[in-house]
Amino acid sequence: MRKNLYVLGLAISILATPIAGMAANITYTVNEAVGPGSVTGFITTDGAIGTLATSDLLNWNLTLKDGSGGLFVLGGPGSGGNSGEIVEGADLTATASQLLYNYSDADMGLLLFETPTPGTNGPFLCYTSSLDCSADSSTGISLATEPGETLTVDSPITGTGAIAAIGTVTPEPSSLLLLASGMCGLFAVARRRVPVTARP
Repeated sequence: MRKNLYVLGLAISILATPIAGMAANITYTVNEAVGPGSVTGFITTDGAIGTLATSDLLNWNLTLKDGSGGLFVLGGPGSGGNSGEIVEGADLTATASQLLYNYSDADMGLLLFETPTPGTNGPFLCYTSSLDCSADSSTGISLATEPGETLTVDSPITGTGAIAAIGTVTPEPSSLLLLASGMCGLFAVARRRVPVTARP
């Protein structure tokens, strides 16, 4: 009996090890003021840690408010798909708990979410280190809620700052299914091997 439990515990730990090592998507919560306006929502990445590229951003849902009644929601592929994104430079980085942006780097970098695609003069949210996203700022955060960018609000920022903090970690459903089926199989085998005691 003790040997069977040992084998069962060993098998479970071996089965769980690859799943624990897999990179899971990370959803970061965005909630910050931009001039008189604000941006709230989330950004989901592929779980990469360190410098991020455009391909590392999987989804987003960002509510933009310009502080004077204008409101627009930018949605990624899994949230309506009304906008695109682009990452230029090496200013966007991720830790296990935060998305960070270096506003003081001189690499002409930016992180831009825009409707319908970057560069089309639609409503946008932009984090930049040296490129102008609007006429009013050279580094920091800018947003516009109207097509044509007729009203842009800005928060000039220098240095490195957090643009989002950890929300939830989402393991892949297939990994969870594999773990559950493996554990069920192991419990069935262990139960079958438990000796039946004689009844009085």
